[in-house]
Amino acid sequence: MSKKTISIIAGIAILIIGAMFIKHQFGSHNSHDSAQESMNEKHVIHWTQSTKSALIKEMHSINQNYQALVSNLAQGNWNDVIENSHNIHSAFILKQELSEEDMAELHRILPERFIEMDSKFHDHALKLAMAAQAKDGELASMYLGKMAEGCVSCHQVYAKGRFEGFSTHEESVHEH
Repeated sequence: MSKKTISIIAGIAILIIGAMFIKHQFGSHNSHDSAQESMNEKHVIHWTQSTKSALIKEMHSINQNYQALVSNLAQGNWNDVIENSHNIHSAFILKQELSEEDMAELHRILPERFIEMDSKFHDHALKLAMAAQAKDGELASMYLGKMAEGCVSCHQVYAKGRFEGFSTHEESVHEH
């Protein structure tokens, strides 16, 4: 095996392990009591029940597609990689399920940094699909990694209460 192939396989293995960790963390924790949320936490988003419900559905959809994406990329199933990437890129459950009033409220309460992180994440999914169309495993793997970094960065800042592993993490700005 070439060094490039070994690097790609090792990268995919790391992403699979990371994705399994994220899935375990996301799937095994219920949201904590709002009493546990610190009022001086500067990155707390006060979701309405309808936006929170839609967001959770969207995150589950993204998580399912991400899990399949990791497996499909590792196997070179390019058409499935493209489909999974497009599903993530166009995950708009929030827009589909929320009323105009809820959407206006959502845009009012979301910090600009959250919107930027979300936009970058969905952009990486689209770029991953384009790399898959070109059957460029190395580039696709890079974008898969950037997507994982995006998840971790966002969850460290905005979902500390949902993921115990991030609840004691001091905010670090490690974005690419």
